[in-house]
Amino acid sequence: MVTFALYIVQPLMITSKKNMNTLDRVSRFVIAAVLVALVIFGPVRGLLGFILIVMSFFFFVASFTGFCLFYKSINADFNNSDEYFK
Repeated sequence: MVTFALYIVQPLMITSKKNMNTLDRVSRFVIAAVLVALVIFGPVRGLLGFILIVMSFFFFVASFTGFCLFYKSINADFNNSDEYFK
């Protein structure tokens, strides 16, 4: 039964190539954590708080997956540009 489900789900899965480098991923994670902290512990409330939470969600997803949809839309690939770490 599980293998049948995998045959159905696997073609539907979107495979995405990583297009973000390490510094970009870490900086997005830190920015997302700061945005969440501003909403939870800071003075930001209401609609602006909701917008910041949504932005931080996308930043967290991008930092964990290494895939940025905006970079994909402009055909940019920064995955192999870690030369400043050397």
